[in-house]
Amino acid sequence: MKLTVKAGRGDKMHLHIDGEYFLTVDNGYLAELGVFNGMDVDCEDIERLRVDIGVRRAYNKAVDLLSRRDHSRKELLDKLRQKGYGEYAVEAIEKLNDYGYIDDKRFAQIFAEELVRLKSYGKKRVEQELYRKGVERDIICEVISECDFPSEKLAEIIERKYSRYLNDEKGVNKTVNALLRLGYTYTEIRDAIREITDREDFENIYE
Repeated sequence: MKLTVKAGRGDKMHLHIDGEYFLTVDNGYLAELGVFNGMDVDCEDIERLRVDIGVRRAYNKAVDLLSRRDHSRKELLDKLRQKGYGEYAVEAIEKLNDYGYIDDKRFAQIFAEELVRLKSYGKKRVEQELYRKGVERDIICEVISECDFPSEKLAEIIERKYSRYLNDEKGVNKTVNALLRLGYTYTEIRDAIREITDREDFENIYE
């Protein structure tokens, strides 16, 4: 079988096998592939080119995604598969991992810190969000144990956002439910409310 190369727009080069379109690559990558116009190829050569080019495309797309923001390994793999890179996604991810572009521990640390700092999430909610991103349990536990969850932060949140609701039971329940969704425990919420209020009836609300 004969491989022919035809120039496309810009630096694009179109590969044909016995006159039929095969794949498109950029001119720089063409040299890396070690192919040239008019070379003879067999089925093994064609399969190698198909895989190499597919992995290259998946890798480039992954780099583009990472240039916008950091991703966990699973999150990036899922996005590549969703975009049609299927069988090439895993190998592309492995290359990124080898080059140090993917690090789930680093990702989890940065993401957890952002959730605490920007969204005031508690431990449970941070754990849930990391799990949704595909971070492994052992990494989540390690990151959570290292993450700074200042005890005074919850009281500050309540004073800033919910103090006006603490005058009756309905308002208290609304506050508790909102804080539970943020990932705080009943005990943490109870103690924080007790810290900022003098009302005696708060003593038994969460018992």
